[in-house]
Amino acid sequence: MIANLRFKDKVVLITGGARGIGKNIARGFGFEGAQVVICDIDQEHGRSTEAEFRHDGIKADYFTVDLGQRGAPQAMIRQVVEKHGRLDILVNNARSGIKRLEMFEEDEETWDLGMSVTLKATFFASQEAIRFMAKAGGGKIVNIGSVAGLMICNESPHYHIAKAGLHHMTRYLAEKGGRYRVCVNAVLPGFIVQDEHRERYDREDNQRYREVAEFCHPLRQVGTSNDVARAVMFFSAPDADFITGQCLVIDGGLTLQEQSGLVGQFNKRFVDLEK
Repeated sequence: MIANLRFKDKVVLITGGARGIGKNIARGFGFEGAQVVICDIDQEHGRSTEAEFRHDGIKADYFTVDLGQRGAPQAMIRQVVEKHGRLDILVNNARSGIKRLEMFEEDEETWDLGMSVTLKATFFASQEAIRFMAKAGGGKIVNIGSVAGLMICNESPHYHIAKAGLHHMTRYLAEKGGRYRVCVNAVLPGFIVQDEHRERYDREDNQRYREVAEFCHPLRQVGTSNDVARAVMFFSAPDADFITGQCLVIDGGLTLQEQSGLVGQFNKRFVDLEK
């Protein structure tokens, strides 16, 4: 049921929107009246998400796109504009693969693919989008970064480095796109439990892990895909028309904390109780 129409008649393209955080972003825009376009290499989930959205009353299209291919990002933008006549909002969410690699597992193939999808595709999709948005009087671009671009975690080497580059690309595109009234911002998720992992996270035999994860957040809870979606929609709405070049961390305060203090709190809460 459509409750709020902030994005009525807007055309919104979400890369990597077939599942995970991208799907929640697409659903959020759709429930607020947008025509959503999901571009993803995953045909099975792309088509099922398109059907699910349409069943729920969302205007949705799915296009199969391999953003690792030369020229694919630009062709994707032109395809959307050709079908819908415009592009108002671009959300660069796609990433390559889901397997996390250790430093010595990374090779040139995984490195090149990661950089191609996260950095190269984002730049050239945004470049082409700005061409069309400029003719229409402006638009919004939101990049999905990560706290892994600010600090080190268990993600792959290419993921850390590509996300760090994406954050600076956001600032570059914001400066260059500003003259065309295109706002470019980034959302940096932290510890996010995606919908498809929620059942596993909430299992009874996962209680200890859940307690630790939630304790480490000042808000005493972990994030959801909808938390990310709401931030993306904020940047895309008229309320954010004077905000550009910003990288907003969505992590419940997790990365605010000085580590030795957090370790002390953890020991007091968990280790001392077991003595």
